[in-house]
Amino acid sequence: MRKQSLQDSDSTTERPADHDNGRVIRAFGQEAHVLVSSEQTGDAFCVLRFFIPPGNVTPPHLHRATDETFLIESGEIEINRGGELLRGRRGDAIYLPKGIPHALRVGNDEGVALVVCVVPGGGFDRFFAACAEEFKKGEPEMPLLVKLAAEYGIEFQSGPAS
Repeated sequence: MRKQSLQDSDSTTERPADHDNGRVIRAFGQEAHVLVSSEQTGDAFCVLRFFIPPGNVTPPHLHRATDETFLIESGEIEINRGGELLRGRRGDAIYLPKGIPHALRVGNDEGVALVVCVVPGGGFDRFFAACAEEFKKGEPEMPLLVKLAAEYGIEFQSGPAS
């Protein structure tokens, strides 16, 4: 199999169905590398490494059934977690419990690299891949993303990102 680079421009990189490790998914202006897929763990958990560019904002949302833990490898990120503004940088771990709205903002000049652990997996990686398919077609309409999110227990909220 060929090695992936950050310059590859397709939204998903095809791999054999039994080997998700190394799959690259692009959506929301972010790049996610699947380290451990939900499928591999029977939805017990999934682990992805995200590369998020400067200025990227993830709108407020919550996960109904999954907890997320962010392990920041490089850069800095701001997270509004239920009205509490958290700032994370290299070496920090930030816990985002299910049911608490959160929004992300990368405000530095270098972007951020972080590992996201989602427990239970709940198909978070499949949600991101489904969104990537829509982004391949152009900028998707928000109602479509809201519908996709709902299928995976994710609910977008109104309000500012941070």
